[in-house]
Amino acid sequence: MLINKDTNQCLCSHILHANTFWKRLCGLLPYKSLPEGVGMLITPCKSVHTFFMRFPIDVVYLDREMRVVALYENVPKGKTLPYHKTAYSVLELPAGTINVTGTEAGHLIKLY
Repeated sequence: MLINKDTNQCLCSHILHANTFWKRLCGLLPYKSLPEGVGMLITPCKSVHTFFMRFPIDVVYLDREMRVVALYENVPKGKTLPYHKTAYSVLELPAGTINVTGTEAGHLIKLY
């Protein structure tokens, strides 16, 4: 479970870990949708794309301390997001999660 410590909101209750070469390569491509409450944590990662995806997502870049470096809401398929040199991981969430949880740059995310 990932909680935004600044808003005390749950970003996701189930985490898909993409922490190997093959898992990072495939990412969310095999999925037809991303259910509410599910997120993919990609580590290490400094940039993502949404080519060949079937649904929009919210994207949260995190540094090594799990502090939010950058956010992108409702990213449609076919986009390349910027490289963030201070990012260590990226959290991909169902579209709308950033808004609902009030997550902003600088917020601290805690893994439970």
